[in-house]
Amino acid sequence: MDIPRPQATDNLQEGAISNERCPHCDGGDILTGVKIGQNAEVGRIGLVYKTAAIFQGAEQLFGDLCQTCGTVMRFYVKDPNRNWVR
Repeated sequence: MDIPRPQATDNLQEGAISNERCPHCDGGDILTGVKIGQNAEVGRIGLVYKTAAIFQGAEQLFGDLCQTCGTVMRFYVKDPNRNWVR
C-alpha cells in the first residue's frame, strides 16, 4: 500500500530549514531531518525490520521540529522499503 508522504521537505537535506508552517504555533522555523537518539541503556530505537533468517534491524527515525514551540511535526524513515516486522 502506497502512503502519500509530505512533499515540502522531501528534497531538503538534513538540518535544512523548511518553508512549512507549524500546525501548533504557525511558526516558520522548521528544522528537518533531526535524528531520534537513544541512551546507552536502551538498545535500539526505530522501526524494526527483518534482515535475514532470525536477524532484525532497526531503521533510524528522523523528525521535523518546530524550533519556535518544540512541536515535532512528523516522524519518518529514509528507507521505507524494508521487510517490516508487525
